[in-house]
Amino acid sequence: MENIQKIKLKLFICSFSFLIVYFSVAFSMLMIEPKEKKIIQSNFKITEKSQKKRGNIYDDNGYLIATTIRKYDLIINPSLLRDPKKFELEFKKIFKNKINFNFKNKLSSNLKYLKLKKNISLKDYYQILKIGEPGIRLEENYIRKYPGKSLAAHIIGKVDIDGKGISGVEKKLDDKLSSSKDIYLSIDSGIQNIFKQILLEQIKKFQANAGAGIIMNANNGKIKSIISLPDYDNNINNNLLEKQVFNNATKGLYELGSTLKIFTAAMAIESGKVKDDQLIDVSSPILLSKSQKIRDIKKINFPINLPEIIVHSSNIGTAKIASSLGHNIQKKYFNLIGFNEKVGIEIIETSLPSIRDDNHPSSLMSKSYGYGIQISPLHLTKATAIALNGGKIVNPTLLKKQSTPKNSIQVFSNETSKKLRSILYLVVNDKNGTGKSAKSYYYPIGGKTGTAKKLVNGRYSETENIVAFTGGFPINKPKYVFTIVIDGPKPQKFSANRNTAGWVIAPIVGKLVNRIAPILKIEPLNYESSELDLKKYKIRGATL
Repeated sequence: MENIQKIKLKLFICSFSFLIVYFSVAFSMLMIEPKEKKIIQSNFKITEKSQKKRGNIYDDNGYLIATTIRKYDLIINPSLLRDPKKFELEFKKIFKNKINFNFKNKLSSNLKYLKLKKNISLKDYYQILKIGEPGIRLEENYIRKYPGKSLAAHIIGKVDIDGKGISGVEKKLDDKLSSSKDIYLSIDSGIQNIFKQILLEQIKKFQANAGAGIIMNANNGKIKSIISLPDYDNNINNNLLEKQVFNNATKGLYELGSTLKIFTAAMAIESGKVKDDQLIDVSSPILLSKSQKIRDIKKINFPINLPEIIVHSSNIGTAKIASSLGHNIQKKYFNLIGFNEKVGIEIIETSLPSIRDDNHPSSLMSKSYGYGIQISPLHLTKATAIALNGGKIVNPTLLKKQSTPKNSIQVFSNETSKKLRSILYLVVNDKNGTGKSAKSYYYPIGGKTGTAKKLVNGRYSETENIVAFTGGFPINKPKYVFTIVIDGPKPQKFSANRNTAGWVIAPIVGKLVNRIAPILKIEPLNYESSELDLKKYKIRGATL
């Protein structure tokens, strides 16, 4: 009996000791650093990282344009290898030419951590396990992928190796994305692709350096497309050139030539300083100094009115209008349309305009037709929207859902805006207009060409131009505005050896509108000419 009690006592002590050890081990496992949790599955390990899955980015139609996928990297502890040479030979048999073998010395070292292969398949991992060496595991990681490759790459931006946004929307909205919140953009992938192909083809035809383009809703500022060329595949991080990653559309600063005449005309009409039927003599150049003159490409020997000045793109006429306005009025309206600040948008790659700021008459006149003022294509798009949408300030946005201010500031009157729409319609649709090649037979387009000599090392080039075109459609009641800029087009035989905006950009405007208007649900010829003051304006011809 006594022996039985002793046996029971020993069993109780053993059981109690086992429980103590069991709970001690369990407690110590709970105390493992929470940054890493090791999951043992059969005979292999996966190290999971605590990183949250980053939110997706979608376009206006719900198409996925940025996402995060999970991958596994092969990790080994070289200090635990029993036979490094055998492991190396077996490893090479499995992967053959699929991997660069440059870790021979590291396998025989006392390293505790060595990443042998990124993004390994489970099939290959099982083959590695069969080698029979200890210290092998998988490490879980996340990688950002962009299904559209170069689609809106400058706008979407990039993340670093830790999954943190470093450019574009990825950086500006990093807090939301890193909190696993999805972002829906106003960008339309279909329009983006169409616009890119049309612009890229023209850049190649004219052997140009670069280009940019924007299409934006004229009333709420939602951007349907932003193009910057050259661009890049957003999935590639190495060997990218600076000119590829630079966003010409939002960060590039350019003197955009005669496109600025739109706003000089708007200032003149709005201020009442110049009537739209007032005649101005443009027959003689304006002398600024012994070596500097303001002249026109087309010689006009008779006085012309404001619409004719814009349709013929007269520098002399525009300069005289600016002189009658003065510095204060010009500066006031430049500030109101945003030429004194960066454009607030959901990316960080924006620029502050550079404006010649002095009271010299030459500065006042040159800025009126696009010299001495450098702005981005985004600035020009915003200003064009204000001029054509009834004169109200609009704030560009890349987001599908963005609150619009209820009481938008009125910069120009609705009447001024209506007159501008009529004038810009004639620039494209009158036989004397500099933008007549932009005409569409299906949709009413209005706009303004701009050609400026390019600044190269602080001097204006005699051969290189910056060319631009900005406008809206349908011009009777614009729903969308656009801006296109091409840097350094070369004269071609098919363009009569010209490299001006009328030859380089105007021909693709109608083509672009014809392609995208149906996508934007704009019906052909859905306007009445009574909405435009066309009968009021008669444009007379000029000579070269």
